[in-house]
Amino acid sequence: MNNVKRADLLFTAAEESLLQGEFSFRRKVWNLSIRRAQEAVELSLTGILALFGVHYPKDHDQAPLAIRLLSNNGFDLGNKSQKIQEISIDLSRKRGPALHQEEGYDLETARKGLDDAKFVLTTVQEVRQALLRKIAAKAGK
Repeated sequence: MNNVKRADLLFTAAEESLLQGEFSFRRKVWNLSIRRAQEAVELSLTGILALFGVHYPKDHDQAPLAIRLLSNNGFDLGNKSQKIQEISIDLSRKRGPALHQEEGYDLETARKGLDDAKFVLTTVQEVRQALLRKIAAKAGK
């Protein structure tokens, strides 16, 4: 499987995780909403890494490496970089306690987690499109 195909699969999984998080939210299952939000963030950032040909160890906070790679390759996200990193670390710290019911998250926390995941996914999808255009341009040379 090539890097573009792997990235496509990861982005599809990220979108599905976000949909599942919204479903859990509607059912008032706040902890699973948090868990799925975190998965959406992790999978979307892993998708960007895949486009660079990087297979990062299974770590739940992919943001530092992804942001560094993007920056080093001319993709400056400005203030969004810091926000993405904050979201990624916050949700990665909540994922285990959410799954194992060690913390009882509430509606506000779940809504923020899903909103944050949407922000990351939307931002990373924009970068993904630009990166795919760059890859296609290189391939056409």
